[in-house]
This record gives sequence, structure tokens and C-alpha cells, in this order.
Amino acid sequence: MKRGSRMNRVLDFWVGTPVLNLLATFRRRRKPPTQILRLGVMCSPALGDTLLFSAALQDLRAAYPQAHITHICMKQNLAAAEIIPGADERLLISLTDPKGTIPKLRAQRFDALVDFSSWQRLTAFYSLMSGAKYIAGFATKGMRRSRGYDRTAEHRNDRHEIKNFRALVEGCGLVSAPFHHHEPALLLDESGPMPFAEEPDLIAFHLWASGQNSHLREWDDANWIALAKAIARPETLFLITGGPGDRERSEPFVAAMNAAGIRTQSFVSPDGFRTLTRVLKRCRAVVSVNTGVMHLAAVAGAPTVSLNGPTAEHRWGARGPRVANVQPADGSGGYLHLGFEFGENPAHVMPQILVSQAIDAVRQVEAVR
Repeated sequence: MKRGSRMNRVLDFWVGTPVLNLLATFRRRRKPPTQILRLGVMCSPALGDTLLFSAALQDLRAAYPQAHITHICMKQNLAAAEIIPGADERLLISLTDPKGTIPKLRAQRFDALVDFSSWQRLTAFYSLMSGAKYIAGFATKGMRRSRGYDRTAEHRNDRHEIKNFRALVEGCGLVSAPFHHHEPALLLDESGPMPFAEEPDLIAFHLWASGQNSHLREWDDANWIALAKAIARPETLFLITGGPGDRERSEPFVAAMNAAGIRTQSFVSPDGFRTLTRVLKRCRAVVSVNTGVMHLAAVAGAPTVSLNGPTAEHRWGARGPRVANVQPADGSGGYLHLGFEFGENPAHVMPQILVSQAIDAVRQVEAVR
């Protein structure tokens, strides 16, 4: 379910809310089981959310080293789910197919299921229908989705999503102190040929966000070209990263960069996030709008600059050992909490991020060793 789609959100609210709350009326809240042998976890299908969720998944792995942990994921976040540590297996479901999804979940016979999604009623509904002996999830203000859980934790808009995930692990009723706080991490396969191995200096630009309002999180082409001119070296190759669906937009931009005397080519990973992660780690800098690839680069330890614009840095900013977050110079933006709260005049925000700010941020991450 795309959080950028207004139609999906409307259906989720007006259909999901009454169904979910009606079902929750007829059940009692249960106590945590004394033994956890089969544990299910589920998070938002967004790629960035899934990468940030890896910290909480490792925490649960540390708390239950002998349990079989199943990561319930969707087609949209499978590429991210495949490279985060902690789960023994991944169970692929479709959020819009209850007839197929509910039997899959019930067949797992979970002792407990923890739902890390924050606003979807569908994931709360599936948790309720999963047959798990115990379920926990978020109580998010205004979402009316939490009555069916056995235990809830508050999902807050004043802290980073990593901290929200940790709050659910600590409040789900399954984990007791002492507690291990992990950072988001990746499972990386370093084998196989390395693209651009002969290039001495790589910089990656990721121009494209995802979702219905993705254009409101994108920066003007002229700004990207000015930034490239400022940070290029004679030997630099700029990579314009994106998925297969971005080729139509990437090719004109690559042509414009080359016409400006900046050596540039597009790069589409042949295997999802695996090879892309290896390439990003080799880069002198990765500059990206706030989207899943930005989080991938940051978690992988690449020198990462996030152009946040409407996305709130305190909620969804880059987190990693070598990161810099850039906000609009006029103090605007920073209002996205769950991912769809675009207010008045949202097109005003990204143009307020100055090229000089991005240049300074690149110098900052370059200096961190």
C-alpha cells in the first residue's frame, strides 16, 4: 500500500477502521507467552522504513537467539528485506490480497507477532487475523488502528523512526532488560565483479524520490549540475542512480551533465540493492533526496548527504557514521511525519535548499574518516 496514494489512504481509513475496530471489540487482550519459538515481524513496505527497521530486528534477534524469526514483507520492500540481518526467513505477502495473505500468516503459527507499521489499518487487521498467540503494534495518534493489539507503544512525531521502532521493541511486552540497542545494519555480499572498479573517484547522485508526490522532494536539475561542477575533480565519474523506471528521466539529465563537461553516466543495479550498495560504499560522496537509496547509502557507511526538504530531519533524516542532513535555508519544510502530510505551497520547499549548503555538506562528509 503506497502511503503517497490518497485513494489507498481513504480506503484504508473508511473501510479498514470500522472493520478493524469491530473485530477488536470481540477479543480480550492477552498476556505475553512464556515461550517464544516462532516470532513474526512486519513493517511498512517502504524501502527506507525497512532499512531503518533493521535496528529493531537485530534487537529482537538478540533477545530471542533461539527463536525462528520470520520477516513478513511485501514486493515493494523485498529488496531491502533481503539485505538486513536478523530474520531466519522472509514471508512475502500482498497487502491488497486478504484471501491469500491471511492463510499464509496463520500457517506460520506464530507465538508472537510484532507489527512495526505506523498508520496502515491493513497491517493491523492482518496482525489481528494472523492466529498469533500474542500481537503488539503502534498506537498512532489519529490512526484508530491499535485496539486489536495485545500491547501497544506510542508512535511519536517528535523522534526519529529508529527510536519509535526501539520504543515498540521495549514496550511490546516481550523483551526485558538488559536491552541491546543496535544500529541499522546490512548483510553485504562482497563477492562478484565490482562495477567501475577502474574508476579512481566516484560520486553518486540520486535525484528521484518515490511515491505520488515524489516531485515535491526533488531538486532542480540546474542545482545538481552546479553542485557537480563545484565538487568534481578531473578524474571524477558521476553516477546517476535509479531504478529501471527512472531511465526515461535519467538519460536527458546525464546528457545535460556531459554537455556541461561533467563526466557522467547512469547506473541501474542488476540485482536490486546488493550491487548498488557496494557501488555506493566506493563513492567519495553520495548526494540524494530523502528516499530509500539515501537510507541505504547512510546505513552502508557511505559518505551521504541527504537533501531533506519537506521531509522532517528529526523523523526521517540520514543516520549513519558519515552523514550530513541539509534543510531549506529559509527554515521551511520538515513537516512530513508519516509521509503524506503535504501542507500549503509544498512546491516552495526544495528550491530553498541552496547549492552552497549542499557543497558544504559534501565537504563535511568527506572530512569524516
